Amino acid sequence: MSADLVISEHPVFATCGIFSIERDYGGLGDRICTFSVALREGKNAWMKMSLRHDSEKWIVIVRKRPFLNAWARSRQERQLSTGDEAAWRYDYKFHHAEKRFAHGRDNPVQLAWCDAHYELDRGLPVLHAGFTDGITRTIWLLANGAEIFPVSVSSEKSARLLFRGAGDRKTQPVSVAYLQTLVT
Repeated sequence: MSADLVISEHPVFATCGIFSIERDYGGLGDRICTFSVALREGKNAWMKMSLRHDSEKWIVIVRKRPFLNAWARSRQERQLSTGDEAAWRYDYKFHHAEKRFAHGRDNPVQLAWCDAHYELDRGLPVLHAGFTDGITRTIWLLANGAEIFPVSVSSEKSARLLFRGAGDRKTQPVSVAYLQTLVT
């Protein structure tokens, strides 16, 4: 990725888990929001979200355990949502994520695209989370020690629900539309 730094520091960045917003010339000049995800042994993984003008997506920084619990309740890929590092590394597509993340900051990996809702369980609301895209990227992060990481969701409602049940409390959900206003 060849990029000109658009913004490197902004008061809202820390509360959204954002490293920078840059122009990605490999992607038709779109601006991208870049995240640095802490892994074990002081390493980082690099992820991105395109800031297209017509996007209604939101970004939520989630905590590992509450997110895994919500994903397990959705019954999607149970062997992974209830798995451990060995199960994640054994997944047939894991090596693809390994290759993609190896590019580091020069070519960040797209955020996973999730959805969230609540269902009643014995009269109490319980978070359920599922994926539209990005399971392999997510299990790669988990297998490499990520305790918090960003995901994208399709609406404000989904962002608020996911944040309420699994969000990192040091951050806030943020819309792509809002991030666009910071760079235009």
